[in-house]
Amino acid sequence: MTTTTLHLDVERARFAKHALTAVESIWSGAVRALSRPAPALAEPPTHEQIVREAHRVRELARRYANTDPGFASDLFAAASRHEESHGV
Repeated sequence: MTTTTLHLDVERARFAKHALTAVESIWSGAVRALSRPAPALAEPPTHEQIVREAHRVRELARRYANTDPGFASDLFAAASRHEESHGV
């Protein structure tokens, strides 16, 4: 009985140490993250960039049209949604 009790106390102490280390690590990471300045927001894409991106996706879709028509149609739809979402 003494051996079992001693073993449990050792295991609890080891667990407590690991748990405390984990909590300290999470806390210090949170403090560092909150103390950093917020990243600058990216500029919204220009009309030309949106059109260029959609054009590239459509070119890729044309390459897949013969070998994987389902994937090609998904790419065409994605290009259209991309333009529509930005009001082009």
